[in-house]
Amino acid sequence: MFKKLTLAAGFGAGYVLGAKAGRERYTQLEAKFREFAGMPAVQNATASVKETASSVADSAKSTVNEKVEKVSDKTSGNSSEPSIDLSGTTTTTTGTTTGTTPMAGASASRTAPDITRP
Repeated sequence: MFKKLTLAAGFGAGYVLGAKAGRERYTQLEAKFREFAGMPAVQNATASVKETASSVADSAKSTVNEKVEKVSDKTSGNSSEPSIDLSGTTTTTTGTTTGTTPMAGASASRTAPDITRP
């Protein structure tokens, strides 16, 4: 039902925007649309879609908030996972530095060639 309604609305909008039939045809289409939109079945369907969209949006919002909190906890907490910076040293969150390998002239990846500029 929703796909048909969307298709009909899209077709009507396309016809109105692209038609060269003039103002008279536009007012006819507008009257038909208002008649269609005033039907109880269409109003019920619209209300149902709004309610479903609202619940899906709320669910998505809570999921995103949970994921952000998890990431925030991991980044602000004292984890023992190492982090790598571009200088070539591996540093843990406790401040211990291991493996001081200079990165001078290193490329972004092992397979990407260095680009020398004139």
